[in-house]
Amino acid sequence: MASRREVLAAYQSYLDAFMEADEDAIRRHLQWPCTFLMDGRSETLDEFPYSPTALKRENDWATSAGLEIDVVAVSATKAHVLLRNCERLRPDGSLIEEVSAFYAFTRTAEGWKIFAMSSIEFPSG
Repeated sequence: MASRREVLAAYQSYLDAFMEADEDAIRRHLQWPCTFLMDGRSETLDEFPYSPTALKRENDWATSAGLEIDVVAVSATKAHVLLRNCERLRPDGSLIEEVSAFYAFTRTAEGWKIFAMSSIEFPSG
């Protein structure tokens, strides 16, 4: 049986890549094609739907804080991870937005990879 610790480590590695805007590393953490649940629709894509580098530049995003992460369930082949809350912050510490997301992972020969995800953003102010 797979452990929550393994899944959490895979998710943390993905988060590190996302926060560093390392798009090559992000791609390596996903199982392609990957399903993205958008506003009212789902899309199965072969590329990440947006650029974390552009997100950082356009929103002056410096870091994230207050992450509440829960590995909800793990089987031998599949896992669910919930990011209950995350704050995206500017360099001065002011809030850009809050984010909540969930992820479905699959176990592959290379380790745990995300094969579906959804997020909701709540802009500040």
